[in-house]
Amino acid sequence: MRNLPTSVRSVLVVVLAVLGLGTVVLAPATAASAAGTSGMDQLVLTWIEDGRQLQVEGIAYRPKAVVDVRLGDSPLQQARSDENGRVRLTVPEELIVAGKPGASIIVAGRSVSGAARVLISAVPPRAAVRGPADVLPWSVAGLALAGLALAGLHRRRSQRRPAARTSAPAGYRSRHAAIA
Repeated sequence: MRNLPTSVRSVLVVVLAVLGLGTVVLAPATAASAAGTSGMDQLVLTWIEDGRQLQVEGIAYRPKAVVDVRLGDSPLQQARSDENGRVRLTVPEELIVAGKPGASIIVAGRSVSGAARVLISAVPPRAAVRGPADVLPWSVAGLALAGLALAGLHRRRSQRRPAARTSAPAGYRSRHAAIA
């Protein structure tokens, strides 16, 4: 950075700042951070495999107990909670087609204390196939290539310009000048 002119340095700083802001703004939230922050009394519904399957997750059930999961009013299936009381299952594609966005998903079972535990949620709309986060890597690469091209062009232009010739001060004679 020491050899770069200040104008090039300032442009480079601005480009890096814009890229950093774009990365922060357009970065997708990971499914774990978006889904894992819910409370104990909520179902977590996540579209997986590009929106082809719906994963249902509920917590605070009796460990290794059978839990009924229903989509709308038809029984979906029975699932068994793990040793921590977490119920996680994937809804088959045939049943997702039947249950349109907004249909209820009900997970009913027993809590650790033995009381009835029922969690209800609605099927979320499918995630969009393409979004701004999908374009981010390509836009960063395009900006980097454009920056490299501009830097190369600037370097070639600065090398082509003839150096400004300074005239010798009055009374100065070069060693190589012909002696008259």
